[in-house]
This record gives sequence, C-alpha cells and structure tokens, in this order.
Amino acid sequence: MDSRQALMLLVVTAGAFIVPIISERIGWFTAPCEMIFGILAANLLPWMHDPGIFLTTLAQFGFLLLMFLAGLEIDFTMLRRRGSGMLLRAGCAALGLQALVLAVGIYLRLPPIYILLLGAVSISLLLVVLKELQLTQSSFGQTILIVGALGEFLTILDVTTYDLVSRFGVGLPLALAALKLAALLFVGYLVLRWLNTSVASSPGRFMRLFHARDTAELGVRAALAFMLMFAAIAVLLEVEQILAAFIAGAVCSFAFRGHNTVGRKLSTMGQGFFIPLFFISVGMSLRLSVLLNGETLLLIGGLLAGLLFLRLLATPLLLFAGVSWRSTTGAILLLSAPLTLIVAIAQVGINLKQLQPATYGAVLAVAILSSVIFPLLGRPMLHHEMSPARRGRIRQVIRSARARISLGLNSPAIPPLDAGSERQA
Repeated sequence: MDSRQALMLLVVTAGAFIVPIISERIGWFTAPCEMIFGILAANLLPWMHDPGIFLTTLAQFGFLLLMFLAGLEIDFTMLRRRGSGMLLRAGCAALGLQALVLAVGIYLRLPPIYILLLGAVSISLLLVVLKELQLTQSSFGQTILIVGALGEFLTILDVTTYDLVSRFGVGLPLALAALKLAALLFVGYLVLRWLNTSVASSPGRFMRLFHARDTAELGVRAALAFMLMFAAIAVLLEVEQILAAFIAGAVCSFAFRGHNTVGRKLSTMGQGFFIPLFFISVGMSLRLSVLLNGETLLLIGGLLAGLLFLRLLATPLLLFAGVSWRSTTGAILLLSAPLTLIVAIAQVGINLKQLQPATYGAVLAVAILSSVIFPLLGRPMLHHEMSPARRGRIRQVIRSARARISLGLNSPAIPPLDAGSERQA
C-alpha cells in the first residue's frame, strides 16, 4: 500500500464514520448516503478515481460478507412454522417476476441486456434496509428476503446463461456451466448433511463456537473460513462468488438454528467497517460527467421508470407470496433497487460489447439512484411492520423527550428565595 492508497483509505474510513451520523440526522438510510459520499469523494478529489487493489479487495470482502450475512439472516425455524407452502409461493413470485419482465421485454423488442437489467433482483441493499428497520426476523422481512434470495439466484442464473450463450452458443460450454452450478449446490448440500449429523451426534463439540465471551473468537474464525471456502470453490468452478457466499450463510443458519451469537459478531464487524467500504466504492465508480448528456439522462429515467413499473405489475405475485396489502408498495420499492446485480450485468454488457462506455455509466447511475431513491420512498410505508414493542419504545422515547422539554419550559430560570432568605435580606 503506497501513500496515495493510505490517504484514500483514510478518507473512506472517515466517511464510513461520519455518514451514519449525518444519515440519522436527515432521516435517510445509511447505505445510500455512503454511495453518495463515494460519488462526491471520487468526483471532487481526482486522485481518488482509481481505488487501487487494496481498497478494492476490502470492498469485495465486504460484499462477500454482506451476502453471507444475508444467508445467515434466513430464519429456518420461522419458515418451518409457516410450512413449505410459503417457500413455494415465494418461489412462484420470484419466477413470475422474471417471466413478466421477459414477456414485456419481448413485446417492446428490447435488447436482451436491458431485459436482464430490468429483471434483476438483489438482496444486498434489501438486507441492509431491513436490518436498519429491525424487520429481518419479522414475517414480512423473512418473506421479502426469501423472494429476493430466489430472485437473485434466478438473475445470476440468467446472466450466466446469457453470457455463455453469447460467447459460445448453445452446446457443451452451457452444459458444463450448468454442471458447475449444480456441483456448487451439491457441495452445499453435502456440507449441510455433515453439519446436521455432527451437531446432532455431539453437540458439545460445537458449543464453543457460540460462546459470547470466547477470547479466541473461534466461532467468528470458523464462519469466515466457511464463507471463504465456498467463495474459493466458486472461483475454481467459475461460478458467481456472491451466490456461494449466500449459500454458505444459509447452510450455517440452517445447521445452527437458534444460535445467533456468531451472526451478531459478524454483523458488528461487517456493518462497522467492511460493508460501508463496499457501498462507498460503488459510489466512487460513478462519474458525474456522464449525467451531462441529454440522451444519457433519458436512458437513466427510462430504466428507473421501467424498474418500478414492472414491479408494480408484479403486485399480485407479492400478495400471493404472503405480503399484506399495506406493505406491498414498500416491498415493491425495496425490490426495485437491485444495486449489485445491475453493476454485474453492466460489466457483462461491456465485456460482450453490447454496452458502450457512456451507456455503462448510465447503468451505474441507475444502480446508484435506484438504491438512493426507492428505499427512501419505501421507508415510511413499512413503519407499521415494526413490532409493537419497538413502536412502544419509540412512543416512550418521544413522551419522555416531550416531558423533559415541558419540565424545562415550566421551571423558572431563578429559584425563588425562601421566607428565611427574605427576612435576612
């Protein structure tokens, strides 16, 4: 790491510290504010245009950790209580959205790369927003997470298939890619079976992993090693690492149901440092100069409108998945911000020479703007999903603040003298 990279890391970590304070004051989500900070830093400070290998590696690790936490947040105990029908309905909703986008894209004769962009679903930002609202363990949060996870899996499968078909056509390479993806899923299944058998036969061996005060933090080490093992297998199989990290988190969540100590520690480490670096680095990839072109602005507006409109058409699918009428609009807005996969699809379009550099910049702008605008619009529509206890705590804090203010206004500035003091005077 040279002096420029050290200074860049200092700026980014300072932003990661300051941005949550500012976002809390203005009532915005932290992740969109971190992306805005990255945009401003990269465009106001020319020497920050190239993040360098060090910052890029930290950001990629933050992204993997975010996807691992997304899998870890799936509550399989709740899913079991709600039955397999819920999972089936969520899968139908995710698949139905993909089919709807494909049908509209074919009807409008859109290029395939734009159909992929409009149909993208990602849970990276969705998880962060749900955690800030403390809805990850609620029925609504679990439903949206499952729909988003299955939608992300289908999107990755679509992008991988399209990339291979565009380069090699339909034939042996496509079959090999399908086998590699199946191999990754099979590895996850084998690890899950081994963990379930081991935990059931000798649970005492695994109890140290969940000790809250383990000085060696063996549980955190094991979770990180597990995540990186799946990521390494994905690299060897030439499969998307983000899918591997998500599968690793889901396997851990299923095998160690009821033990959240490691998840809390990883969330503290990730949300405190690595995940903010990822969101800031995404913002740093956008150049404001691309927004000065009228055609580019028109493309950005069209893609933003398309993302939202197609998900509004999918409202019946969300209702079928179990989302209530009051929460559908908020769910639609959250699902309209597929930040990471839009960036990945844009990179595929550049590699296949189906997107020009100016268009690539417009797609990055769409990824960032959708992640800033849509969650902010959806936040007020999800407050009723908070638990009664949390709403009660919020009301109690407000009443307490009002009482202190009232007490301060009603109390005299100078205490009155007592009768003895008056006689002495």
